[in-house]
Amino acid sequence: MKAGISGLRDVWRGGVATWECDEMGHMNTRFYVARCMEAITMLFGRSGLPRLSAVGSETTLAVRTMHIRFLREARAGSSMHISAGFAAIGNGTADIVAMMFDTASNDCAATFRIRLHHVASTDGSGRPWPETFANHVATELTETPRLAMPRGTGDLPTMISASGARAEQLGLHRLGQGAVPHQACDPWGRMLPYAFVGAMADSVRNIITPLRETCARHSDRAGPHFGAAALEFLIRVDGLPASGDCWEVRSGLARIDGRTMNIVNWMLDPFSGRPFGSMEVVAICFDLETRKLLPIAPAAQAELAGWTIPDLTL
Repeated sequence: MKAGISGLRDVWRGGVATWECDEMGHMNTRFYVARCMEAITMLFGRSGLPRLSAVGSETTLAVRTMHIRFLREARAGSSMHISAGFAAIGNGTADIVAMMFDTASNDCAATFRIRLHHVASTDGSGRPWPETFANHVATELTETPRLAMPRGTGDLPTMISASGARAEQLGLHRLGQGAVPHQACDPWGRMLPYAFVGAMADSVRNIITPLRETCARHSDRAGPHFGAAALEFLIRVDGLPASGDCWEVRSGLARIDGRTMNIVNWMLDPFSGRPFGSMEVVAICFDLETRKLLPIAPAAQAELAGWTIPDLTL
């Protein structure tokens, strides 16, 4: 699928390294986020605010919400580029739309809608944009392409329902836990967005695998080629953990149909139960030979219906 880029700036170009690809043979989702954040830094630099991610900057950018659609595979050796622009500018907030393209074909591989806050580097408190910057951006706003709008999720959430107490109440499984390494943090010691997505994705593997195996058991195409892939992410961040902080991921299956599975994941402080962030994943079963979606058989849907947790949301 090809898409126009009217109103968007070319802000990142590069390629997909072999070590960025996972066991499904395509670029892991955390690296989509890493490249997108590089592109956003370039977008702000070209709009008059360079080095917002650099050591010594008094202010920086904090992600609050993120919606991503994965439209085409990015395989090892592919050349890629990202175009991005401002969809809205507020008093210390900005909505960004970005699109990642396969450079050879110009097919859109992924879309991103991100809400950012302008914050003090030291304590994360909100800061207004410089007036000249805000006025300049206001003259260059772009519409969000229809391709980037939600398909399998709701819209960007204004708040989350996650907590340790609610995870216990709902019986959400603990699928991942760990501590934040310094190398996964920004210059001020806060976990980077791509590291958050990576920790979530690694944890979700512990529910994706049994879900996939159940689907494979009821499929006419069962075999070693039966994989899984993500179509869409919906993310809400409420203060990412810092270097050395511990975290845990609690997850559950929210819904399933003949094509997709929606899995909701909460990253929590394992001691206080406060939420760091939430991520909804729209996943599919994926044929590793044909590189196409595998339908979820009615028998698999029936079996997995007992896994679903009613009213599970971000």
